[in-house]
Amino acid sequence: MPHITRVLWILLSIFSTIAYAQPYDRVASLAENPSSQKDGVDAQGKPPDLIRELDRATHTTTKIVLRPFARSLLETAKGNADFHIPFIQVGDLPAPKGLAYVTEVAIGQRPFVIYSRKAAPLDANAVGKNKVVLIEAGHSSFFPFPVTESGCMSCSLDMVLLKRADALIVANDIVDPLLVNPKYKSIHRALYKSYPVRALVNANADSTATRRYLIEGVTRLTQSGEMAKYLNEYSDWQP
Repeated sequence: MPHITRVLWILLSIFSTIAYAQPYDRVASLAENPSSQKDGVDAQGKPPDLIRELDRATHTTTKIVLRPFARSLLETAKGNADFHIPFIQVGDLPAPKGLAYVTEVAIGQRPFVIYSRKAAPLDANAVGKNKVVLIEAGHSSFFPFPVTESGCMSCSLDMVLLKRADALIVANDIVDPLLVNPKYKSIHRALYKSYPVRALVNANADSTATRRYLIEGVTRLTQSGEMAKYLNEYSDWQP
């Protein structure tokens, strides 16, 4: 009898937990970065923080999952997540296969900056006429002129300083932190272009509720001023 009573208590506990568990309204798939390696409430960084702010603004709940970039896109296209953020929209280029842009609202801008030498500074009009322009791997479709992909941004800056490359073009939040190193004081910064940051949804599923959540959330955060801390605007300064 004591054994049966204990089993009953365990079952009651399980059912009570299920009954009072708060279901999520949606699932957001985010690309991993070095500062955000845990899912859910432990996820760190601007994208997870933005999702939490959107939840508070809309009084809803979102499950956050972190995946390698390519897998995050695939999971969203397969319907295992309701949306993916962030994704840079480049001109008229279509969204990745099986996905669609949420064009009704932009989740900020991503400035791409030209890093050249102060002795031979380059701007957006001149950089495409040079021989060796380095970029971050996977972004060649952003540029209408020949570029060379690189997997090491500090190495690329060194190549620019050593005149082995004319310039490096990459998102400012990736390379700007490196410029605190005094050895890069001869690097010149100039804006190449700012791209809108979008959310991606499954192109073959009804995304009405997800779009409404994003539109209402961003609108409310913009009105309250909270959205400003998630916007990555270009600032014209030099090392």
